[in-house]
Amino acid sequence: MKELIPVNEAESLIRKHLTKAAVETIPLAQAQGRYLRENILADRPLPPFDRVMMDGIAISCSSYEAGKRTFPIAATQAAGTPAIELADKNSCIEVMTGGVLPSGCDCVIPVELIDVTDNTVTLRDDAKPRQGQHIHPTGSDTLAGQLLLSDGQLLNAPELTIAASCGATLLKVSALPRILIVSTGDELVAPEETPLTHQIRRSHATALSTLITSRQLGLVDTIHVSDSLNELKSALSDALNSHELLVITGGVSRGKYDYVAPVLKELLGTPLFHGIAQRPGKPLAYWNSEGSPPVFALPGNPVSVMACAARYLLPALTEILSGTQPIPQRLPASGNFNCPPHFTGLTACRVINGRIQLVPPSNSGNFLALAETDGVAELPGNSARKDLLNEPSNFYPWV
Repeated sequence: MKELIPVNEAESLIRKHLTKAAVETIPLAQAQGRYLRENILADRPLPPFDRVMMDGIAISCSSYEAGKRTFPIAATQAAGTPAIELADKNSCIEVMTGGVLPSGCDCVIPVELIDVTDNTVTLRDDAKPRQGQHIHPTGSDTLAGQLLLSDGQLLNAPELTIAASCGATLLKVSALPRILIVSTGDELVAPEETPLTHQIRRSHATALSTLITSRQLGLVDTIHVSDSLNELKSALSDALNSHELLVITGGVSRGKYDYVAPVLKELLGTPLFHGIAQRPGKPLAYWNSEGSPPVFALPGNPVSVMACAARYLLPALTEILSGTQPIPQRLPASGNFNCPPHFTGLTACRVINGRIQLVPPSNSGNFLALAETDGVAELPGNSARKDLLNEPSNFYPWV
């Protein structure tokens, strides 16, 4: 393991070598959670006509200003039909929410403020209509040709609504990278197996797959490799040719059977870093050689895996897809944590009403403590072993 580097230096080295994802075109209905890779412009003004905003009647306000309070109903303007004309300004036209405003009308009076008898409307005393009332004017939201959605935006319900309104039924988005999660360790068995007394069920792939797919950040495959130098070398050689990003858990420290770093050094050369001054997750290593996919080699302890994924892996994948560095939320943190003063603490936490409550596990193997947590808080080691109250902290969520 090389000399430990600070958290911010590790982040810079990861970001420096990231390459933006390829582009693919998908149907609008499949685009939720994806990153847009084109600009979407308004194909016409919005709204495209003077839109009625309330059920009721439309009148020419000049007739009201002239003292008129009763209006014969001349016609009905249904939503989805072309505008009809108010021929007689002393009459009115029934209108529906969302419909086009009849020609010659400049005011809508809600149905709650009128009485209708024998096809004639009488305004109630509290009606008090005014010009432009309850009308959504043409182009007041946007003009034709204006930018509505930008390259790199995350597409969720509001953005997809905008795209649909412009007729953008096929969208260019970032293609999801093919990611391989490689778990290592002879002590690990599949979740469906019954472990022997010296074994445990492996859970890292489940955790990482969920973190990645819940955000639509990649297409995930998983394999498990035993603590065998030859098996690991063969598996990683194949993986480097078949996937666009690798995440390896375990075998990256300095134990006798920790083969990940030596194998990757033989295959890819010297890592950009191996070892960060942080707790948990100190042994984290990262490779990004030209012509090869990025490789995150995470420690084997489950809390370390989750913390390193939230702090480094998920932001890196987000930047690959969006082209923009995600900025973490800065929230006030309360509680305490344990960490050497020259390290950075990545502490599990809950977020309650915009405030962080630290939930430090007893050790980096105690994944049970992560239940009902929301992510990790990043705090300087000189704040450790203190009772913190509203200490500013960067927050990195699980989802």
